[in-house]
Amino acid sequence: MNISSGPRAKTYPTPEYREILENIRNLKLEVAVFGQTNPSIQHNILLKRCDALEESVRHHYSQLSRLEQALFTTASTKLTEKQCTILRWLTHHYREKAVYTVLIQRLSEELGIPESTVRWNLKGLREADLINAGTKENKGVPVSLTEMGRIMASYSRAGD
Repeated sequence: MNISSGPRAKTYPTPEYREILENIRNLKLEVAVFGQTNPSIQHNILLKRCDALEESVRHHYSQLSRLEQALFTTASTKLTEKQCTILRWLTHHYREKAVYTVLIQRLSEELGIPESTVRWNLKGLREADLINAGTKENKGVPVSLTEMGRIMASYSRAGD
């Protein structure tokens, strides 16, 4: 997936994205010209809706850029079989919101893997942005799968 036409996605958006923004700008200009000859409350509402549409498209593009970065990170990170097992377990069995250390103990018991191995594999999943978890500086954050983690868990199941 490559949503940019160059190495810097925010500077060089795809031609389609650029065309959508250009069409929104043209629409806003036409609404502004129309409003000069027919000022009304509806005119102001149309301008606000055009602004909201433009902001929505920009937000969507930002989300696509983050997804692209997550895919790049994941593609450059080869997951181990244990990491795939942990992702699948988190998808199927993990409902409570446990912190990192508690989850390490639970995974160790449930999967029969030493705690040190679970810790090492969870660290790799966190570095690949497949899970969110607390850090030494930000303790108490429950472990959760990221959207990319859910996608990768589904992908790893397909390979079984």
